[in-house]
Amino acid sequence: MIEKIKDIVKKECGGDSWSYSHMVSVVKYANQLAEKLGADKEIVEISAWLHDITRIKGNPENHHISGPIEAERILRELNYPQDRIDKVKHCINAHRGSQSIKRETLEAECVASADAMDHFDNLPTLLYVAYVKKQMSIEEGRISVRNKLERSWNKLIPEAKEIILPKYEAAKLFLKE
Repeated sequence: MIEKIKDIVKKECGGDSWSYSHMVSVVKYANQLAEKLGADKEIVEISAWLHDITRIKGNPENHHISGPIEAERILRELNYPQDRIDKVKHCINAHRGSQSIKRETLEAECVASADAMDHFDNLPTLLYVAYVKKQMSIEEGRISVRNKLERSWNKLIPEAKEIILPKYEAAKLFLKE
């Protein structure tokens, strides 16, 4: 099941190596948290692979809404049980830090934290977006990335903060005024 989902995501990412590496990183951190917290590992890993599926397909603003629908379509085609599909859908819906969607399960906490943890692994990408894609000044970009990382830090559960703390501290030093 997991390998089939991984193949679907890899195909959707196409030549976008950043999207695929983001997914791999989120899966890594989500699995690490699931192990540490005793969450349902299968739900966590499937959700981590599919959390950005519609962002990849071109819906970045509302992918937390369209993603659960697409995940259900994919999982039904793979004959995944509906009660488990519903758990995956919640994880995908609740993963965005910029939305105030309550994470009602341990699995959702794992996926949301893992998504935020990846930001600390991809500081160059965040800077690229600020300076190249958004054409920000040096100061605007620094502040924008610093604020994004602060929001990501605040989204993390304590167990995730423990894992990512050295990278958070390094990023703060790098982006200080």
